[in-house]
Parts: sequence; C-alpha cells; structure tokens
Amino acid sequence: MNKITKAFSAHEIERRVAALAAEIRDDAGESPLFLLGILKGASCFLADLLRRIHGEAGYGFIDVVRDMHAHDETAMEIDFLSWFDIAGRNVYVVKDVVTTGVIETYLMAQLRQKNPASLKLVALLDRPDARTVDLTVDFRAFEAAADAYAGYGLEIDGRHGNLPYLITVK
Repeated sequence: MNKITKAFSAHEIERRVAALAAEIRDDAGESPLFLLGILKGASCFLADLLRRIHGEAGYGFIDVVRDMHAHDETAMEIDFLSWFDIAGRNVYVVKDVVTTGVIETYLMAQLRQKNPASLKLVALLDRPDARTVDLTVDFRAFEAAADAYAGYGLEIDGRHGNLPYLITVK
C-alpha cells in the first residue's frame, strides 16, 4: 500500500504562483511575455501563472517525447502543438518537475535557435540534487525532495492529477 502525504497545500501553491507571476513580470519589465508549457504536467501550473501575470502575456504548449528505446538520453522529439513564433519574445518555459535537467537542457538549446529575446526556465518543483547536467532553473515554486509527486496536474499512473494540492507517494 502506498503512503500518501500532503507536500504543499493549495494555499501554499497559490501564494507561490502569485509571487512567481510578480517575479516573472518584474524580469520581463513591461514587455510582452510568452509562457511555453511542457505537457502534460505543467498545464495547471501554467494556467494559474498566466492568470496572475499582469500586462500582456501569451502562451503555448509543447510536448517533449523521449525515445525510451534509445540509448542516448537526448533522443527526443519536440512537438509544437500550435504555431507560434518566439523570435524576439521573452519566453518562459514552464515545466512541472525538473530533475536531471537533460530534457530541459536539450529543449532550451533547441528553443535558443529560434532567437527569442530571452529564454528562462520556470519549474513548479525543482530537484537540484538530481541534476546530471549543468542547468539553472531561473524561477521555481518549490525545491523538492526525491519523492514521487502528484496533484495539481501531476499524475502517478494516471491518478491524483485533479488534487488542488501536491502530495508525495511512497
């Protein structure tokens, strides 16, 4: 039987999302900004963040699919789920959990080739202790332990994604 523990309450998440929205707006100044969410875990986080950002802000989603049969950790495919041009824009890549940093490093390198004005990484949960590459998360809601998290859009085996708070499952 799995042990479920509440890790971050809905109120804690709401407060951190509001603070992150203000930090991101301060970082971008009055310039329009673009949130680029990585599906599927970042969907709730991106929606709440977008609603809290003052001024002009757009958004889009991408899906990063890793080839699980490949021996190379960077064997990935990036699917842009709608057309958008990030050239000259302040882009904030929104991710649910950043662990090793391999996927994010690859993605950021690919996005830099599209010439954004700036490119920053935003994480709901950051696990710097699990990094295998040199990667800095520019904005994070919470630093996380080496647990499996669910809730607030994150799922474990297709479950718990509807919770308004984050849990750990051991």
